[in-house]
Parts: sequence; C-alpha cells; structure tokens
Amino acid sequence: MSINCSEKCIYENEGICTLNRIIISSGNISSGCPYFKDKNESQKNIHNSIK
Repeated sequence: MSINCSEKCIYENEGICTLNRIIISSGNISSGCPYFKDKNESQKNIHNSIK
C-alpha cells in the first residue's frame, strides 16, 4: 500500500511515505501525520551529535 506524502519528513521519498512499521507517535498533530519527523531538524541533530 502506498501513502502519498508531500511533507518534508524523514520518511518521505519521492512523494511516498516509506515508513513500513508502527512507531511511537511524534506527538506533532499539526502536520496531519502522527509519525511526522522534520527532515531538516533530524539532519541538524545528526550533525550536532557527530561534532
């Protein structure tokens, strides 16, 4: 099953949600998706943890 996704989410790839398992909700209901995680924020956190 394909779920369309137009958000800048870490699970989005070419307009499709790639999340293939149930995970804990992000708690961010304003995006319309309970599993939304901002792609830009996630990359910032990765870069900060490497430093």
